[in-house]
This record gives sequence, structure tokens and C-alpha cells, in this order.
Amino acid sequence: MRIFIPATSADLTPAVITPRIVHTLTTELERVIGPEEPEFLEAIAMNAASDDSLRLVSKDTGAVPCRVVIAADVETVRMVEGEDILPTARYLDTPLSWDRVDSIHADGPELAAQIGLARAGDDDAFERVAEEDLMWYDVAERDLLARELAERIPQASRGSSR
Repeated sequence: MRIFIPATSADLTPAVITPRIVHTLTTELERVIGPEEPEFLEAIAMNAASDDSLRLVSKDTGAVPCRVVIAADVETVRMVEGEDILPTARYLDTPLSWDRVDSIHADGPELAAQIGLARAGDDDAFERVAEEDLMWYDVAERDLLARELAERIPQASRGSSR
């Protein structure tokens, strides 16, 4: 099963991806949306993961202003219980190795200002960012992407003193 993992740039460097809520095509999603092509339903799951990524970035003011979604293939994920749970949500309850990852998706640098506004609570900016597609990266580009994203961190956030 293909899962979409909401992440931040900090998730690109560890040896494994830690357990967390992920998004996937589910029977609940099919029931809510109705009969659609699997690609359409996967796009809904991907969008849910990108929205969750923006929420993660918004909670961490030191994070690179960039949504990151990791697409991977797994055998199982666990149901998520609770109120206000999206029909795409599942729980990845074991660390995931990078050899299970198919691709990484991230924002281009041109969205940094809008993401900054969304971080500050601007709902309109959140919606503008959510409407933008993420760029596709092969998993082999993970280290390069991590370095590129690290370069986007403003000097003040890096703790430099002059």
C-alpha cells in the first residue's frame, strides 16, 4: 500500500522515518468520495499529508519553510481512533527504512513567504499554499534535497552571531 508521510526537512536526515500519522487510500475515503479512479483518491491522500506537513512546519518556527511529503510502500498501517480524523489517516507504528520510500515531494523556494504567513496563522495563506503542487524528487536525491532545504534557513534561525 502506498502511504504519504507528512514531514519537515528535518525528517530527511535520520536513518529511518519515525512512526506517525500518515495518509493513504482507504475504504473510508472511497465511501466518502464515491467511485473514483485510485489515482484521484491517492491525490486526496497526498493533499491531506501536505496539509499535515504545513501544520508540522507551523509548529516548529526553526523548521525550513517548506512542506515535505514522503511517499512509501508498506504492508500495513494501523487504524487511527478519535474525533476529527480524516478518512485518509492511518498510523505508521514502526520505523520505516528509506529503502521503502519511492519519492519525496517538497515545495519550491518561491512558497517560503506564503508558508511564513501560514505559520503566523494566516488562514488565507494556508489555503494559497495548499493549492500549490509539491515538486517531485527521487529518493536517491534525499541528501541533495536535505542540503538544499538547509540552505533556505535564514541565518538568524541558524543561531549565528555576528
